[in-house]
Amino acid sequence: MAPTTWLIDNRKISDYLLDLAHPYGGPKAKYLMRFGFTPEEPDILANALVEHARTNSPGVEILPPKGEPKIVFEGTVIAPDGRDMPLRTVWKLRAPFEMHFVSAIPLTR
Repeated sequence: MAPTTWLIDNRKISDYLLDLAHPYGGPKAKYLMRFGFTPEEPDILANALVEHARTNSPGVEILPPKGEPKIVFEGTVIAPDGRDMPLRTVWKLRAPFEMHFVSAIPLTR
């Protein structure tokens, strides 16, 4: 059964994925902004991240040597500018029907 609740910490969006000055998030912000995402409307990106995971389900479970298992989704999502944006999203299953967002990685291959 698919998760029913998808949770994203707002700081992951505003202070990381859409922050051009962030040392690790800056390149991701540049990529996302090329497709029309903006810091002024972080909810649009949050909704797109959830839609990306739902559309590209079931995803692949990754069992790292340390830490919690993660679910990785790869595919496209429709960006604000109307283009299909290639993306990888990473989530953690925290409760039976609850997914927590970890990160988004541009797919540029």
